[in-house]
Amino acid sequence: MAAFVVSRSISGTMARVLSSPTVRLARAALGAGGLAILAADLAGTLRASGGIDLGNYLGQFTILSVAFTSILMLLGAARGRDGRAGVHLRAMAVTGLGVAAVLHATLLGGTAGPSGELVNQLLHTVFPLLALMEWALVRSSRSVRWVTPLMGLAFPVVFLAGTLVRGALVDWYPYEFVDPGAQGGYAGLVGSLAIVLVAFLTVGAVVAVIGMLRDRVRARRVVR
Repeated sequence: MAAFVVSRSISGTMARVLSSPTVRLARAALGAGGLAILAADLAGTLRASGGIDLGNYLGQFTILSVAFTSILMLLGAARGRDGRAGVHLRAMAVTGLGVAAVLHATLLGGTAGPSGELVNQLLHTVFPLLALMEWALVRSSRSVRWVTPLMGLAFPVVFLAGTLVRGALVDWYPYEFVDPGAQGGYAGLVGSLAIVLVAFLTVGAVVAVIGMLRDRVRARRVVR
């Protein structure tokens, strides 16, 4: 009975934090900021290149990750609460940003796109760090579980599947590690995609641990 009361108390406190005007304002600002960065990147790319293939632009994992996180932030700010899958979606978004940042720095050499170095840093460093900070400080209405990183694999799996299908149709791939031609065929592609999925699991596990530590610290404060 006591455990049930404590659990209800923690859940209630979590809900109040999510509905806090300060938290909602911060999440709205972060979400709007993410969309503003994407707008700046799109405008800079159009200005530098003179045109853009929207399908190719939206086919970049960084762009999708920033857009997904931004929309999630705005929805959370508007509703003042998370849904049943809210904690998993938040972890998925932060993991996606983290993996995009790591892959950009390692496999792509951190090279800036047509929009320039400032936007590049905002996309791959500043926004991911702010999203990670939000994750570390603001808890969801439900606790992080060890299954959270596994559920987060849905994002890269859907992305990779969609990229391969579209790439086969239009003969364009956003990265060499998802290009069958650059990997010596689909057999060679298996190894590179396995590395990407391992990276997602690793980063997802780190994100989950941060969330668990956050939940544990907050829970102790509630009990006291």
